[in-house]
Amino acid sequence: MPEPLDLNLLRVFDALLREGSVTAAAERLHLSIPATSRALGRLRRAMSDPILVRAGRGMAPTPFALRTAPRVRSLLDEASALISADREVTIAELERTFTIRINDGVAATLATAAVEATAAVAPGVVLRVVTEGSQSAEAHRDG
Repeated sequence: MPEPLDLNLLRVFDALLREGSVTAAAERLHLSIPATSRALGRLRRAMSDPILVRAGRGMAPTPFALRTAPRVRSLLDEASALISADREVTIAELERTFTIRINDGVAATLATAAVEATAAVAPGVVLRVVTEGSQSAEAHRDG
């Protein structure tokens, strides 16, 4: 009996068929190669098909994968449209804080101009400028 399909695997399926290799698909998806390989294994079980098979030095999609690829792409496009529907953002209405990490020389030269230019077109945006060395990279990443 096929494994239930995790819908996240559809992104992996699409990347595998677009790239033609586990390594390139992993890069596209920002996943590790082992994680992408495990996802391919789960796809194979869920779809009861090898999806990609060895062909010389590369991989080739199976006939099933070639037939299925347009439908998967369509589903992914629909899901993307669903998520972004009615969420068009205008710069003037944006309310958000952006943290910019730059060195002292650039901060002294550009920070004031950047803040003024941003305030003119996006009054709800706050630019927070921090200099290099003032926080760890992890603290910056975490906001």
